Amino acid sequence: MFTTNNSTPLVSIIIGNYNYGRFISQAIDSVLNQTYKNFELIVVDDGSTDNSRQVIKSYDAQIISVFQKNAGQGAAFNTGMKKANGELICFLDADDYYREDKLEKVVVAFAKHPEWVQISHG
Repeated sequence: MFTTNNSTPLVSIIIGNYNYGRFISQAIDSVLNQTYKNFELIVVDDGSTDNSRQVIKSYDAQIISVFQKNAGQGAAFNTGMKKANGELICFLDADDYYREDKLEKVVVAFAKHPEWVQISHG
């Protein structure tokens, strides 16, 4: 349950990646360009064999990078959850992206409805 009295809670975004080197930059950039700025971005590479590792490493200190042996998407998300410090957690597929106001809308929604435990959308 969302319990903070802080209007700018830390949001942890977790991207699980496996061989999406051609898309991962768009996903990462869509998070870095959010209107809501109090977030940490955790990118878990699940043993990719393409250029994903190089692309992820190019973001250096802007993101938290984790490289692990291939264990599947669930394991990648679990690894990301262990690293997460946020009060709210959002997931993003490596071949997708966020609209620039995504996090802002999520934070506002949870502030209005602290009893909610999840927000889902198409």
